[in-house]
Amino acid sequence: MAKHFITSLTILIVTLLAAPHMLAADRVVTGVVVSSEDSEPLIGASVTVSQSQLKEANSPLKTLGVVTDLDGKFSITIPDAVKQLEIRYVGYNPRTIELVPGLDNYDLQLDRASEVLSDVVVTGYQNIEKRKLTASITKVELDDSKLGSIMTVDQALAGQVAGLSAIQSSGSPGAPMKIRIRGTASLNGTQDPLWVIDGIPVNGTEVPTLEELNDIDNLYQSSIAGLNPADIESITVLKDAAATAIYGTRAANGVIVVTTKKGRSGAPEINFSTRLTYSPRPDIDRLNLLSSNEKVDLELSLLNSDYTYRENKGAVARILANAGMTDVYKTGGWGALPASVQSQINALRAINTDWNDILFRDTFNQEYNLSLSGGNDRATYYTSLGYQEENGNVTGVDMNRLSLTLKTNYNVTRHFKVGASVFVNHRKNNSYITDNDGFTNPVYYSRRANPYQEPYDADGNYIYDTDIQGREDSDLKFNIFEERANTKRVQETTGVTALLDASLRFNDWLRAYTQVGFQLDSSDTESYASAETYAMRKEFYRTSIRGNDGVSASFLPYGGRHIQNKSTNKQLTWKGQLEYSNKFTDSHDLEVMLGTELRKTWYDYFSSTAYGYDPKTLTNKPVMFPNEDWARQFPLHSESVSENAYASFFATGSYTLMNRYTLGASVRFDGSDLYGVAKKYRFLPLYSFSGLWRASDEPWLRESTVINNLAFRASYGIQGNIDKNTSSFVMGNYNNASILPGVTEDVIVLGSAPNRRLRWEKTYTTNAGFDISVIDNAISLTADYYHRKGDDLIALKMLPLETGFMSYMVNWASMRNQGFEVGLATRNIATRNFRWTTNFNLAYNENTVLQETVPSNQTTPSREGYPVNAIFAYKTAGLDENGNVLYLAKDGSKQTAQEFFKLNAAGASTLSAEEQRDLYTYIGSGDPLWTGGFINNFSYRDFDLTVNFAFNLGMYTRIQPSYSNTYFDRGMNTNRDILDRWTSSNPTGSLPALMPEDTTSPVYSYYAQYGNAYSMLDTWVKKSDYFRLQSLRLAYNIPPSVLKPLRMSILTVAFEARNLWVFGSNYKNFLDPETMGNPFAQPIPKTYTFSLNLKF
Repeated sequence: MAKHFITSLTILIVTLLAAPHMLAADRVVTGVVVSSEDSEPLIGASVTVSQSQLKEANSPLKTLGVVTDLDGKFSITIPDAVKQLEIRYVGYNPRTIELVPGLDNYDLQLDRASEVLSDVVVTGYQNIEKRKLTASITKVELDDSKLGSIMTVDQALAGQVAGLSAIQSSGSPGAPMKIRIRGTASLNGTQDPLWVIDGIPVNGTEVPTLEELNDIDNLYQSSIAGLNPADIESITVLKDAAATAIYGTRAANGVIVVTTKKGRSGAPEINFSTRLTYSPRPDIDRLNLLSSNEKVDLELSLLNSDYTYRENKGAVARILANAGMTDVYKTGGWGALPASVQSQINALRAINTDWNDILFRDTFNQEYNLSLSGGNDRATYYTSLGYQEENGNVTGVDMNRLSLTLKTNYNVTRHFKVGASVFVNHRKNNSYITDNDGFTNPVYYSRRANPYQEPYDADGNYIYDTDIQGREDSDLKFNIFEERANTKRVQETTGVTALLDASLRFNDWLRAYTQVGFQLDSSDTESYASAETYAMRKEFYRTSIRGNDGVSASFLPYGGRHIQNKSTNKQLTWKGQLEYSNKFTDSHDLEVMLGTELRKTWYDYFSSTAYGYDPKTLTNKPVMFPNEDWARQFPLHSESVSENAYASFFATGSYTLMNRYTLGASVRFDGSDLYGVAKKYRFLPLYSFSGLWRASDEPWLRESTVINNLAFRASYGIQGNIDKNTSSFVMGNYNNASILPGVTEDVIVLGSAPNRRLRWEKTYTTNAGFDISVIDNAISLTADYYHRKGDDLIALKMLPLETGFMSYMVNWASMRNQGFEVGLATRNIATRNFRWTTNFNLAYNENTVLQETVPSNQTTPSREGYPVNAIFAYKTAGLDENGNVLYLAKDGSKQTAQEFFKLNAAGASTLSAEEQRDLYTYIGSGDPLWTGGFINNFSYRDFDLTVNFAFNLGMYTRIQPSYSNTYFDRGMNTNRDILDRWTSSNPTGSLPALMPEDTTSPVYSYYAQYGNAYSMLDTWVKKSDYFRLQSLRLAYNIPPSVLKPLRMSILTVAFEARNLWVFGSNYKNFLDPETMGNPFAQPIPKTYTFSLNLKF
């Protein structure tokens, strides 16, 4: 009885004490928040009560909120008068729920966000909510409209990203794109951006310069060429220091982060796609080549002039020589020739060989992709198989790629997750061999082959071209069909990338993450040329030695040549991270990440050459070299091995106040065995600071119905770069040398002087920008200004000769890039049945070398004060009365070559090297000043139309001269510029006259001995601005009502035309403005693609 009384009294006292509070009773609401996509719990989602709700409930609290736990569950105590809860999570649309009286438990689903601010940006190290993004970053979602008919992932970026310039180096299958992000950051080091695939940086993505692409059988490809674009979900381009400093010494050129597709929880999905592409042969009419009639007239006119260089070349000269009529024609002209000889020459006029049809072809390319994905709450998977076949427009050149992707993620427990990915690809390139000088490169040969040259006689035998080799004293035989039949070059590349990752979540705010990546790229190349080929005839000619009997013969054994090259590029990377993310009340958001990364790379190369090779017996013959010098010129075996190691430590942090103000910072220390003789230079500290003010979340702007988003960003930091071609150590190559006759000793040939203070290159970057969206996000504008100063750039510096070296590499050069970027996205029309959106991006970049030196004997200008790819030339001022070039002096006067170069009687300039450098005038940059793209998307009911333009402006290209004024080879064809040269019968010609051989003339001697003077005229520098219609794509999406009975969710058929039209400022005599600086490059093809995409 007493016990009951005590209990009742306790309840009464508690009730009386709680009475004041019960007047404003509290309520406990619980629930779980999951993703609508896969029902996965959303850990750390915020569940809050708005300030307006608290005010209406007469609560003294200013903020009230909780976050979900590891199971996505929450429990929040709220005033009873509160009617709504707000739920937010990174990357998902926020949701406001109405509380139902009497219902205190809620199962909530959030939809993945499609709006800009709720998107998640993957930087390779972190996933950052765009709402808190302080850096300059552009994300490109790779849907079908962007993929289209592209074969490699780098092609998808052209015209898509402000500040990213993508120029196609060649139209050959698998050719890489030259990509620059905000200009060039190094003078001698790598200038290509860093590629990152699912968090692991990729090695071997350097692209050769356009000048290196001079041979059809050198099909350069980077490591990313093996990645199947169909496996890619998105690409994120990191530009400023706030985004890239975390990548340390490889980030100065920007970072491109590739995120591949992954499986999601749910029923299995099967996706199949195919692309069938037709590419017509290019039209070489743009090369403006001489017709047979014009070429015959040219040869006749030259034979009847005082220009005698290689006068025995060409079919006309051979006809006259065989008939013994050469001197008769020179003295008496055409009328002095017998009718039979005239008839033979006129017969040439009737032959117009279609080299366009012989050298190029229509092609049919095909691509197939099959993927399977799915999973459950415990594990997800994604696997795909892809096959691509790409045939080049040059006959005999093709490529195919087979790719396999395997990805899985497994939740071992609620706290511990593991993942594994394997990307495997095999690529095979087929082509044939061309000669060392590139004369027989089919693209170059199309410019040089005579229009009257026939490939076969009436009996089907080869007719040989003896003019193409560019030598007067030989008649080496060449036939393009023979080369195709008797030479081959096969390059097979196998790429394997394996990733393992694991994450352990200790609680709601602390997580550990680790990742291991292994990359292997193995390339095997086999090339063969039989004895009956021009390639080997030229090799025998080059190695001919006159014997005691006076007869010249090659010391190489008769037979074929077989070359095998093998290279292996390996990389092993491990990184570990500890991530802290916590939200305090509703005002403070703190994220911190600490990590370390270890990386090691291996590269080895092997080459073996055999002569006298017989492919039937697989045997070869020994080479008896006449002396050691010849043996060094024709190495039969060579190997090289390199190995480097890197260690890094990094940290990032960000703090957000009231969802409006964000401060970010990062720091990284990079060390490598490339540098570090001096201890203070072993590790390079790189850092960044950044800030964000999201003005649109201010109370005075939050309720605006016009401005949906307004944010201001600023950042400053240091990025780094590596010049792998240098070292702080003494560098040398093992070799052997003859000390006495028959006696050799092993030696080391020193290549560069040591520099113990050699260190990393650094780029100091400042960025300021803003983002604004208005009218329900119908118009979104992003603008950035940046200033990048490259410091401690590695460059050449001269040394006193008594040191034993002429020069060494030192950190002392500097460079500046500055410019701005604008990105505009508009939703022009949006109705139930019709939608039209536009994306426009524009960037301006000005590059300047601030400090650089040149060797004292160099006669070309320093780039100091000019762009890194500056083009200098001699300014011309027309022609004199004899058709010779007049030069425009710095004082404005017109001068002859003898006056301009101050030539002596022997034709040598008496000017010092410095004075010769001053003769040049800066013309422009080889990199574009303006880049951009213009993309329109139209949707009407189930139809989609995409029109994509890209442009590069403010760019110049130095082209090969149409002809040499002293060494024009009449035996080969050329473009019609030769007809516009000055002659006595054509005194209004605008191009220089051909100069007859006259060794007593200083001007002739100068041009003959220093032919680069003629090629450096401003006549041969052209503007290469262009607008290109990248793609035009029309797609039809089969309605769901039709697909449902077939158990299909998506069925899309599309037709795309690519590279349909290009408008250039002046690319006369060239096939395309992007390749006009390289006459060896394959033309960029037009393509027409039918694609089918279906999903079950």
